[in-house]
Amino acid sequence: DRGNRGGRVRKALAMVVAGVVLLVGCGGDVEGTAVARERWDPCSIPDEAIEATGLDPTYRDVGWDEGIVVDDWALCTYRAPAERQSYFLSVFSSNEHEVSDARDDKRRLNGRDLQIGDRDAFQYESGVSDAVQDCNIFVAVPTGVVWFAVDFAGGIEPRSDPCGIVRTHATDLEHLLPPLPR
Repeated sequence: DRGNRGGRVRKALAMVVAGVVLLVGCGGDVEGTAVARERWDPCSIPDEAIEATGLDPTYRDVGWDEGIVVDDWALCTYRAPAERQSYFLSVFSSNEHEVSDARDDKRRLNGRDLQIGDRDAFQYESGVSDAVQDCNIFVAVPTGVVWFAVDFAGGIEPRSDPCGIVRTHATDLEHLLPPLPR
Protein backbone atom coordinates (compact mmCIF):
# COMPACT_ATOMS: atom_id res chain seq x y z
CA ASP A 1 0.00 0.00 0.00
CA ARG A 2 1.54 3.26 -1.19
CA GLY A 3 0.17 5.42 1.69
CA ASN A 4 1.44 2.98 4.31
CA ARG A 5 4.87 2.86 2.65
CA GLY A 6 5.07 6.66 2.78
CA GLY A 7 4.27 6.57 6.49
CA ARG A 8 6.97 3.96 7.12
CA VAL A 9 9.51 5.97 5.12
CA ARG A 10 8.61 9.15 7.02
CA LYS A 11 8.91 7.37 10.39
CA ALA A 12 12.27 5.87 9.43
CA LEU A 13 13.43 9.29 8.26
CA ALA A 14 12.24 10.83 11.55
CA MET A 15 14.32 8.33 13.50
CA VAL A 16 17.43 9.11 11.41
CA VAL A 17 16.83 12.87 11.78
CA ALA A 18 16.28 12.53 15.54
CA GLY A 19 19.56 10.65 15.82
CA VAL A 20 21.37 13.39 13.91
CA VAL A 21 19.73 16.07 16.08
CA LEU A 22 20.81 14.28 19.22
CA LEU A 23 24.37 14.13 17.88
CA VAL A 24 24.32 17.86 17.12
CA GLY A 25 22.94 18.55 20.58
CA CYS A 26 25.67 16.56 22.31
CA GLY A 27 28.43 19.14 22.06
CA GLY A 28 31.06 20.00 24.59
CA ASP A 29 30.69 21.69 27.96
CA VAL A 30 29.15 25.15 28.03
CA GLU A 31 30.46 27.70 30.50
CA GLY A 32 28.71 30.80 31.80
CA THR A 33 25.07 31.59 32.28
CA ALA A 34 22.72 31.21 29.35
CA VAL A 35 20.38 34.05 28.49
CA ALA A 36 16.92 32.86 27.57
CA ARG A 37 16.14 33.53 23.92
CA GLU A 38 12.77 32.87 22.38
CA ARG A 39 12.87 30.06 19.83
CA TRP A 40 11.41 30.81 16.40
CA ASP A 41 8.58 28.47 15.35
CA PRO A 42 9.41 26.68 12.08
CA CYS A 43 5.71 25.87 11.64
CA SER A 44 4.94 29.60 11.41
CA ILE A 45 5.90 29.58 7.72
CA PRO A 46 2.69 30.50 5.85
CA ASP A 47 1.18 28.08 3.32
CA GLU A 48 1.69 30.70 0.58
CA ALA A 49 5.47 30.72 1.22
CA ILE A 50 5.57 26.91 1.24
CA GLU A 51 3.76 26.80 -2.10
CA ALA A 52 5.93 29.60 -3.56
CA THR A 53 9.11 27.62 -2.82
CA GLY A 54 7.66 24.58 -4.64
CA LEU A 55 6.47 22.48 -1.70
CA ASP A 56 3.04 20.99 -1.03
CA PRO A 57 1.13 23.51 1.16
CA THR A 58 -1.30 20.78 2.27
CA TYR A 59 1.44 18.73 3.96
CA ARG A 60 2.82 19.99 7.26
CA ASP A 61 4.09 17.61 9.94
CA VAL A 62 4.41 19.45 13.25
CA GLY A 63 6.99 18.36 15.81
CA TRP A 64 8.50 15.00 16.52
CA ASP A 65 6.92 11.58 16.19
CA GLU A 66 5.30 10.04 19.25
CA GLY A 67 7.85 9.01 21.83
CA ILE A 68 10.63 11.24 20.48
CA VAL A 69 11.54 14.22 22.66
CA VAL A 70 14.21 16.70 21.61
CA ASP A 71 13.86 19.67 23.95
CA ASP A 72 16.38 21.97 22.30
CA TRP A 73 14.92 21.77 18.76
CA ALA A 74 11.51 22.64 17.31
CA LEU A 75 10.64 20.87 14.04
CA CYS A 76 8.25 21.27 11.14
CA THR A 77 8.46 19.05 8.05
CA TYR A 78 7.15 19.81 4.58
CA ARG A 79 7.06 17.65 1.45
CA ALA A 80 7.56 18.22 -2.25
CA PRO A 81 4.44 17.49 -4.29
CA ALA A 82 4.16 14.03 -5.84
CA GLU A 83 4.49 15.39 -9.40
CA ARG A 84 7.98 16.59 -8.47
CA GLN A 85 10.38 14.04 -7.09
CA SER A 86 9.26 13.36 -3.53
CA TYR A 87 11.51 14.56 -0.73
CA PHE A 88 11.08 16.16 2.67
CA LEU A 89 12.19 19.60 3.80
CA SER A 90 12.61 19.64 7.56
CA VAL A 91 12.97 23.04 9.23
CA PHE A 92 14.39 23.00 12.75
CA SER A 93 14.86 25.88 15.14
CA SER A 94 16.94 26.11 18.29
CA ASN A 95 17.71 28.87 20.72
CA GLU A 96 20.45 26.72 22.28
CA HIS A 97 22.63 26.14 19.21
CA GLU A 98 24.48 28.27 16.65
CA VAL A 99 25.91 27.90 13.16
CA SER A 100 29.31 27.23 14.69
CA ASP A 101 27.96 23.99 16.23
CA ALA A 102 27.61 22.49 12.75
CA ARG A 103 30.76 24.14 11.45
CA ASP A 104 32.87 22.76 14.32
CA ASP A 105 31.47 19.21 14.11
CA LYS A 106 34.06 17.11 12.26
CA ARG A 107 31.44 14.46 11.37
CA ARG A 108 29.95 16.81 8.75
CA LEU A 109 30.75 15.87 5.15
CA ASN A 110 31.50 18.32 2.35
CA GLY A 111 31.00 21.31 4.64
CA ARG A 112 31.16 24.81 3.24
CA ASP A 113 30.50 28.30 4.49
CA LEU A 114 27.86 30.36 2.74
CA GLN A 115 25.58 33.34 3.07
CA ILE A 116 21.82 33.04 2.91
CA GLY A 117 20.69 36.62 2.41
CA ASP A 118 22.88 38.58 4.84
CA ARG A 119 23.08 35.64 7.24
CA ASP A 120 26.02 33.45 8.15
CA ALA A 121 25.31 29.88 7.06
CA PHE A 122 27.00 26.50 6.83
CA GLN A 123 26.07 23.73 4.40
CA TYR A 124 26.94 20.04 4.83
CA GLU A 125 25.85 16.48 4.20
CA SER A 126 25.36 14.11 7.12
CA GLY A 127 26.20 10.73 5.59
CA VAL A 128 24.43 9.02 8.50
CA SER A 129 22.66 6.43 6.36
CA ASP A 130 23.05 4.85 2.93
CA ALA A 131 19.25 4.88 2.65
CA VAL A 132 19.03 8.68 3.01
CA GLN A 133 20.59 11.25 0.70
CA ASP A 134 20.53 14.66 2.31
CA CYS A 135 21.90 18.15 2.49
CA ASN A 136 21.65 20.55 5.42
CA ILE A 137 22.10 24.27 6.00
CA PHE A 138 22.44 25.94 9.39
CA VAL A 139 21.39 29.61 9.14
CA ALA A 140 22.10 32.22 11.82
CA VAL A 141 19.20 34.01 13.49
CA PRO A 142 19.41 36.39 16.48
CA THR A 143 17.80 33.76 18.71
CA GLY A 144 20.13 30.91 17.72
CA VAL A 145 19.91 28.91 14.51
CA VAL A 146 17.47 27.62 11.91
CA TRP A 147 18.41 24.34 10.24
CA PHE A 148 17.04 23.43 6.81
CA ALA A 149 17.40 19.77 5.79
CA VAL A 150 16.40 18.14 2.50
CA ASP A 151 16.12 14.36 2.72
CA PHE A 152 15.51 11.79 0.01
CA ALA A 153 14.68 8.61 1.92
CA GLY A 154 13.83 5.02 1.17
CA GLY A 155 16.48 4.57 -1.50
CA ILE A 156 15.08 7.34 -3.73
CA GLU A 157 17.82 8.56 -6.04
CA PRO A 158 17.60 12.36 -6.33
CA ARG A 159 17.18 13.77 -9.84
CA SER A 160 18.67 17.05 -8.61
CA ASP A 161 21.45 17.85 -6.16
CA PRO A 162 19.96 17.88 -2.62
CA CYS A 163 22.30 20.77 -1.73
CA GLY A 164 20.98 22.89 -4.59
CA ILE A 165 17.43 22.10 -3.48
CA VAL A 166 18.02 23.01 0.18
CA ARG A 167 19.83 26.24 -0.81
CA THR A 168 16.83 27.23 -2.94
CA HIS A 169 14.37 26.59 -0.10
CA ALA A 170 16.55 28.35 2.51
CA THR A 171 16.96 31.35 0.21
CA ASP A 172 13.23 31.46 -0.60
CA LEU A 173 12.25 31.29 3.09
CA GLU A 174 15.04 33.44 4.60
CA HIS A 175 12.88 36.58 4.70
CA LEU A 176 10.52 34.82 7.14
CA LEU A 177 13.24 34.14 9.72
CA PRO A 178 13.68 36.44 12.74
CA PRO A 179 15.26 39.65 11.45
CA LEU A 180 18.93 40.31 12.00
CA PRO A 181 19.83 43.32 14.15
CA ARG A 182 20.55 46.43 12.09
